[in-house]
Amino acid sequence: MLFSYRVKTELARIIPKNIPEQKGELLAFIKLKGNVVKFGQKKNLVIILENPTTTRTAYKLIKRVFEICPSVKKENLSNTKKHYKVKIPFSKETERILKELNLSRGNEPIPNKQYIVGNRINLNKDFSKDSYLRGAFLANGFVNDPEKMYHLEISTNNEEEANFIHTLFNYYGLNSRISFWKKRWIAYLKRGDSIFEFLRLIGLQNALLYFQDIRARKDVLNIVNRLVNCETANLDKTVLSAAKQLRDIDVIEKKIGLQHLSPRLLLVAEVRKNLPYASLQELAEEVDFKITKSGIYHRLKKISQIAENL
Repeated sequence: MLFSYRVKTELARIIPKNIPEQKGELLAFIKLKGNVVKFGQKKNLVIILENPTTTRTAYKLIKRVFEICPSVKKENLSNTKKHYKVKIPFSKETERILKELNLSRGNEPIPNKQYIVGNRINLNKDFSKDSYLRGAFLANGFVNDPEKMYHLEISTNNEEEANFIHTLFNYYGLNSRISFWKKRWIAYLKRGDSIFEFLRLIGLQNALLYFQDIRARKDVLNIVNRLVNCETANLDKTVLSAAKQLRDIDVIEKKIGLQHLSPRLLLVAEVRKNLPYASLQELAEEVDFKITKSGIYHRLKKISQIAENL
């Protein structure tokens, strides 16, 4: 099952208990998925959704906030695509909803089909910010499976609305960004900790635990990979250094003979020949006098300088 579908299915079951939260969530549905259709003197508010689960959520919110039972109609767009229309049947009820949600335009005429664009809303007073984000995600949100990549987005046709969602994201310190792609405006999150905080903010539990489990596993794998890469790099460095040291010892042996080295340099050279790819610590443990890794390093460096001067 797609992670985004799992998130929305769990989220749709969370119906806020108080009116400000219910209004905030419903407001997002209407602004992102609603339009006003006018037939003569009649005006109807219609919310068009693709998912039966989110359709049921929109229906419940309208019923609880405004005590209206909207009609729901399923329409097949093709063999594979369909959508659901949640319709407020009477003009008077449509006007009441728009006015109460601060979406009414007063005496301004409404064209035959007008997408809802709200005035600036004081969410601090009348609506809940996190509930608005929950509704916006249900209506137009998507989140990648954390196994693949970290990405969460809420899309809209309207730049002003995208900026509004972007502002709400950043109100909670989620470090969001905005882009325009395929004729749509998108407010999105790319950091794992921001997505985790958003899922926590909108009240999820099961999806949050799954996300955190995957994230923790990926963090452990990243640490292991870094350690392995570091160890591999150190091993490569050791092998390259040892190969050069063996070549220097071979040059001295062929040109003047190793017996011309001082006793301790000779001993280090012989230990290196016997243990071609041992570490400096292992070489220090093999010689028959007390010496540190640094001492071994300086003596091998002295052997190298002798070879270069020959």
